[in-house]
Amino acid sequence: MNSYRFGRFEVRPSQRVVLVDGKATNPGARAFDVLMALLHHRDRVVSKDELLDLAWPGLVVEENNLQAQVSALRKLLGPQAIVTIPGRGYRFALETNDAVPQNLPPPAPPPPTSADSPNQTHLPLVLTPLIGRTLDVSNLGTLMAEHRLLTIVGAGGIGKSLLAQWLLHERRGAHQHGVAWVDLAPQTAPEFVASTVAGALGLQSGHGDPLKGLMEAVRPLSMLIAIDNAEHLLDEVARILQALHQAAPQLQVLVTSQAPLKLADEWVYRLDALALPERAAPLDEARNFGAVALFAQRAQAADRRFELGPQNFATVVEICRRLDGLPLAIELAAARVALLGLTRLSSSLNEGLRLLNGGGRRAPARQKTLRAALEWSFGLLDATEQTVFRRLGVFVGGFSLEMAQQVVADADLDAWAVVDVLGSLVDRSLVLADGGTDGHETPRYRLLDTPRSYALEQLAAASEEPVLRQRHALAMRHLFEQADAQFFSGKLRIDDWYATFAPDLGNGREALAWAIQHDPQTAVAIAPGLAEALTSDRRRERRYVWEATAPLVTDKLPAGLQARWSSRGAYYWAYRQPALACRLARRAATLYRAQPGEQRNLYHALAALVYALTYGVDQRAEQREVLAEMWALEDPAWPPIVRSYGLFASLTCNFVEGRFDQAIEQLLQKATLDALAGHSEALLRGEDIIAYMELAAGRVEASIARYLALQERLANTRHMATLLLVQLHLTGAWLAQGNTVQARALASACWPQVLHFDAQVYAADNLALLAALENRPHSAVRLLGYADTVHAGHRKSREVNEARCAECAEHLARQVLDGPSFERLKTLGTGLRHEDIAALAFGPDDTP
Repeated sequence: MNSYRFGRFEVRPSQRVVLVDGKATNPGARAFDVLMALLHHRDRVVSKDELLDLAWPGLVVEENNLQAQVSALRKLLGPQAIVTIPGRGYRFALETNDAVPQNLPPPAPPPPTSADSPNQTHLPLVLTPLIGRTLDVSNLGTLMAEHRLLTIVGAGGIGKSLLAQWLLHERRGAHQHGVAWVDLAPQTAPEFVASTVAGALGLQSGHGDPLKGLMEAVRPLSMLIAIDNAEHLLDEVARILQALHQAAPQLQVLVTSQAPLKLADEWVYRLDALALPERAAPLDEARNFGAVALFAQRAQAADRRFELGPQNFATVVEICRRLDGLPLAIELAAARVALLGLTRLSSSLNEGLRLLNGGGRRAPARQKTLRAALEWSFGLLDATEQTVFRRLGVFVGGFSLEMAQQVVADADLDAWAVVDVLGSLVDRSLVLADGGTDGHETPRYRLLDTPRSYALEQLAAASEEPVLRQRHALAMRHLFEQADAQFFSGKLRIDDWYATFAPDLGNGREALAWAIQHDPQTAVAIAPGLAEALTSDRRRERRYVWEATAPLVTDKLPAGLQARWSSRGAYYWAYRQPALACRLARRAATLYRAQPGEQRNLYHALAALVYALTYGVDQRAEQREVLAEMWALEDPAWPPIVRSYGLFASLTCNFVEGRFDQAIEQLLQKATLDALAGHSEALLRGEDIIAYMELAAGRVEASIARYLALQERLANTRHMATLLLVQLHLTGAWLAQGNTVQARALASACWPQVLHFDAQVYAADNLALLAALENRPHSAVRLLGYADTVHAGHRKSREVNEARCAECAEHLARQVLDGPSFERLKTLGTGLRHEDIAALAFGPDDTP
């Protein structure tokens, strides 16, 4: 291949020319070398250092030379030809034809279903090198072998998080259920800490108290979790960890915080600053101290010409001592070596620290040093850089490049300038770039807690906070409206959809909280996409989204927005509040019928109505009419995820009306659609539903076999809520087979989890039938009364298999007891407390 072609352009390497519309141009020797390097590696991001080495081999040149050549190429090929990835490098973005083939890796296999996936760690794929912490790693390793709750305490910017990440990384294989990283920095509401922990661990919580659900979910697990940035939620974190410590004997927890939790079982490790050499230490000795080693590494990253040597190491040592050995402060200073040079850096920094550290601020010395370093570093930024930095403070937990452009740019600051400034802020260690190191993953950016707090101070001082909060909320509105549309578009696998939008959950929550108070329409628009992205393991947060925005949905809102919120909300409330769900689905359907081109959304709303009507009373006629309208709309060309909703509504209807074979057949069809859609959680739930329907259809042996296989598959995962549901249904299958020995053993083992997950509705009827089959009729009838109370509390009637358990238990008990005795015992059972049930259900006698 002699050339590369892309659109109007052709590159001929042998002639070293670029043809534009067939006319030869000469971009310059260095620009052509840069272009060839980018073309050769066009499948990935090429770092600045790599481009410098490729275009200027054997030479040390200023980085702005590279920027000049890239600028020249953009003028020739267009501004979109070469994309800047701040903090990472450049990527050639034009589509090429007839290019030299590359030895690209084979496409990755599709990810496994959630039950088969390795336990997620949520650690970065590539960790920042850990410098100067060898002794701390050794000490903490010893302590972690002796203590179940260990808190790393230290000032902001001292390196707690990075140290904890490396400790977790080294212990990934030391625990049966792995390790997990929980970052609390984006979370500000204490009531959602438990669900945040559960979500980061990949646990499915129950419908009741999130802490009780979390306690029961981790009870059987052997794993190590790290909870990062706990200082702003100390009381709630302490409450949760105290409960988990008692509930889960094989759980080990590592916490990072600026203050200890003050728990009885907590072991506190106070992290000191990086080691500093004496001023008179020789070079060979000084370079091995953590503070000096970090400065040298970061300075060389900022300026490839920097070398630590006899002529400058005393200055470096003095700078590190002046910064008290604080890693973040050292990084901020080292990043300025390229701009200021070492001598000017030293004098500028010392002058700034003396000025900024004076006065009577009531703060620990190292916190004052870090703040002073931040103020000094901020003062060295030009006006545009300061503007971008302070505006980035509105983001919670990170942001994409596109999001930064959308929120930060305005009439006086264009989007491309934001890209350039963001790269500068990354270079200066004021912004971190996560991911994207292999050239394939798109990086995200974030401010650490202390720089973010400082940025927000500057934003308020500039009187920009209200307008930036509004821009942030509008950007999140656009993102989550796009998320809602993409969920049903078929363009993304559903598992990939969740992974795509998970990083912005913190931003979504922050924007929603602001919009509820200041912009109700934006809050309502954010809600459907955000609620779906929160996934089933964050039930309490999802409930908050729907309940907090429900009062804001009025006829004053655009009809399309009302319809979308109502349709999605109907699915959420169908099982919980069927009457409310029916009203919402009817409103959505009415609105969509009045709008042209909304067949797919109307189909979705009708499916929600069919599903909600399943749990209502005497609504079968309406359900059949709605179902007929829904089927008349369906288009086989629609994405699998859309048609999956319709099938689920239909099979639920068939199942409730006793057409089990049809329901099972449709469920198998739905599984095919879910597999095509890449929706592993739906596939997992579908396995349980198929087994449940097989039991309802009388295929007891097949149901037991499927449940046993599913139980084994879930046993060593963190899907404890799903596992519990499978075990409760398996108990019912054992009872249908008449195997009371297996049923008793499983029901007894599950009962504590039932209480914690608030899953009595799936267990109570099993207990009544177990007592009846064991010839304990008095206990059976009281348990029937208790079951009635449980179902009434959930405001729904019994499902098929539970209803059969109750009918069978009543039939057996009435064969022994007379009518008045039966009614009296059942009435007594309605007053039983949850705490009374274990002794009654699993006790040896049958005392009236």
